[in-house]
This record gives sequence, structure tokens and C-alpha cells, in this order.
Amino acid sequence: MIEAIHQTLLAHAWAGLLLVALLAWLEYVFPPVPGDSTMLLACFLAGTGVLPLAATVFACFAGSTIGALTSYAVGARLGRSYFFLRSAWAQEELQRFERGLQRFGPGLLAVNRFLPGIRAVFLYGAGIGRLPLRPVLVYSTISNALWVAFIAWAGSGLGSSWEEVQVVFRRYVYAIAVGTSVYVVWGVVRARRRRRLR
Repeated sequence: MIEAIHQTLLAHAWAGLLLVALLAWLEYVFPPVPGDSTMLLACFLAGTGVLPLAATVFACFAGSTIGALTSYAVGARLGRSYFFLRSAWAQEELQRFERGLQRFGPGLLAVNRFLPGIRAVFLYGAGIGRLPLRPVLVYSTISNALWVAFIAWAGSGLGSSWEEVQVVFRRYVYAIAVGTSVYVVWGVVRARRRRRLR
């Protein structure tokens, strides 16, 4: 799939950037879609002068931001009617998740983009829990801006070939995901300890 996207970007730059924005959006809705890889490829090509850098970064940012808001809107619209949330166990876990979002929502939304694979969960959860739109928009946009800036830097500066950029980028993402996950878990554990002491 990435090879086909590569050829599209080379042959039809502006149509290719629309595809980049579409996949960046779709990755939030359906995480298996290779949105990050597509954005990285586009930024790599922008770094080599094949694509306009400003338009490439905008396509990545716009697609990611709209994807985050789509996830939030779907969660708010469907709420607890999700078929997999109807069991008693699921309802209990959902309530626990909602309490966590109420307590740590801004921080979780601010780092959601740096947690590949589960990033959309926080936006769906924010929608289901009916968190106010304004802070969701602010913090998820900050997260997306930082992530797109990171991808733009990585795509244009981590290597002279696409293969090299992919390898180095995976290492960075793994390190960031591990570090962010440890930070989130540590924050939750510390908060629970404080609550027990009280």
C-alpha cells in the first residue's frame, strides 16, 4: 500500500496530499490504516523537494486534527450504545475509564498522539464521557501539532533514503511510546496512592 501511495505522490502531488490528509484522518477512525507511515513518506518527499513542505505539513495536521474530532464526535453520538459496552463488566470498566478521563483528561489528550495503536481510544472515551468540546479540541490539537512537527522533522532529517528514515523512525516511535506509557502509568499509580492516603 505504501508503495502505491509513493507512486501517487510522485505522479500527482496535490492528489497525493489529499490522500495523505484522508489517511491521517482515517487512522483515528480505523487505526490499522497506515496514516503515520503515509505522513512520514510525504514529509520525506517534501524534504527532498518533491513536495511543497508547507502544504505537506498542513495536509498531515488537518487530517490528524479532523480525525481526532471525528473520533470524539462518534463517541459522543453513539455513547453507551456501542454493542461491546452493553455487558455489566464493560459498563463498569467504562465508568472507571471515564473517571480517569475526568481526572487526567487534559494530560491524556495532550499525549494521545504519541501512543500508537490506542490513541483513538482517548478521543472516543472523551466523547462517550461527554467531556467539554473546547478542552478536547485544544489538547488534542496540541498533541497533533507536536506529532506532525515530529514527523516533519523525522521525514526530512533522519536519513538520505526512505528505507533509512523508516528504520530510524521506528526506533524513535518505540522509545517515545514506551516513555509516554510509563509516564501515564506512573501518574495514575501516584494519584491512586494519594487518594488512598487521604
